[in-house]
Amino acid sequence: MQTVITDVSYDRTLLLMRSEYEKLSENGCFFAIVRTEYDQKGNVLHDLMDVVSSAVEIGYVYVNTIVYPTALPQRAAFTDNVKYVVWLCKNRSAMKFNKDAIREKHIWKNVEWGKRAKNYNPKGKDPGNVWIPTKDDGMAHITEHIMLGDEGVIQRLLDMSGCGDDCTVIREERELRQLERRLPKERLSAEKLEQSKVIFGSSEDMSGVPDESVRLAVTSPPYWNLKDYFKKGQIGQEDYWVYLERMKAVWAQCYRKLTLDGSLWININIRIHGGRVITIPHDIIKMCREIGYYYKGILIWHKSSGIPTGEKNIVDRHEYVLVFSKSEEFFADPQAMESCCDYKSDRMNGGALWNINRKAGSVGKQYIHPAIYPNELVARIVRAATAPGDTVLDPFLGSGTSLIAAEQCGRRCIGFEYNEGFRELMELRFSQEIPDANVEISGLK
Repeated sequence: MQTVITDVSYDRTLLLMRSEYEKLSENGCFFAIVRTEYDQKGNVLHDLMDVVSSAVEIGYVYVNTIVYPTALPQRAAFTDNVKYVVWLCKNRSAMKFNKDAIREKHIWKNVEWGKRAKNYNPKGKDPGNVWIPTKDDGMAHITEHIMLGDEGVIQRLLDMSGCGDDCTVIREERELRQLERRLPKERLSAEKLEQSKVIFGSSEDMSGVPDESVRLAVTSPPYWNLKDYFKKGQIGQEDYWVYLERMKAVWAQCYRKLTLDGSLWININIRIHGGRVITIPHDIIKMCREIGYYYKGILIWHKSSGIPTGEKNIVDRHEYVLVFSKSEEFFADPQAMESCCDYKSDRMNGGALWNINRKAGSVGKQYIHPAIYPNELVARIVRAATAPGDTVLDPFLGSGTSLIAAEQCGRRCIGFEYNEGFRELMELRFSQEIPDANVEISGLK
């Protein structure tokens, strides 16, 4: 069999991945369409990360994860309107893949590309892993975002796999859990912070921060074995299992600092290293559950700019935001999330797909940590999970984005950063983006 497509429950997905593995040809693909499955209290039972991890254990090669919106949302801690296609194969080098079959036309006219003409392909633009086709006015302005639906997605998968009649599509009706909408509950009391703080030191030790004093922890942590910032003792350059233990210590510290109705939001992605999939999100979910967190689901950060991934893959245009809470119910404002309008289609807005671009400009380009983490991504999380006057914690502050977003939203922030070499960049950004803020900086060695 060259192509297998499944759209079934989590348990049956795992059974089919095992039963179809030996039948799959060396050039074939297995596409598992999955949704997050929740219990009655809005905690995650299973999601795509479980599917990816199980597939790798079986022997599949992980290729990518495609996301797309659905018109049948689930209500959990937030409105979940996302479906996932976990793309697997048996032999990556032999895998059959026709990228041209799923290209869309460029919204730019040929003459408008200028110096970017090298990126123009007359067959159409490189497809990405967020499947939301567009219509435009012929002058580079998007006029409509189109919802493909399951049938449209399955047809695209068949087209790009070039399987002809050598395919199997297995589908079943699945009951969705429609959970009771929860409005913001009364906040628990917490110590008010007079001014935001930057602490240069490891977030593995946050003893200087009072327990149960912050309502939100939000961060984009360092990836394992990706960027070396040339500071001895940094997290990310050690053995992978040591890396995980150090990260677990940070999440445990965050747990202690959160109020009982507080939450932890982590921006992270699956990583491919040396041809091997590194399921960092899945490992973070496991360790956070071990600490005592409740896993509430995934938000998708849809990036219009993408990272090319080669001829036998599609462009990486999304990252994950994992959501955890200290208690089963946490302080959250669903209206703050449902008021987001990123797409020219009402059916796509207000859910778990956030289309937020990185800020253009040269700020940070001369520094070792360029500011590529968008303020608006953090600001939305801050507005959704806190109220004005609350304190936000970022254990990996980097260039200072979380502190800037918190201040702009009327909150305070405590940010830990191990590399004091980022101070100049932070101060530059603070002076430009929050000039009236009084930020305390301490902990320099």
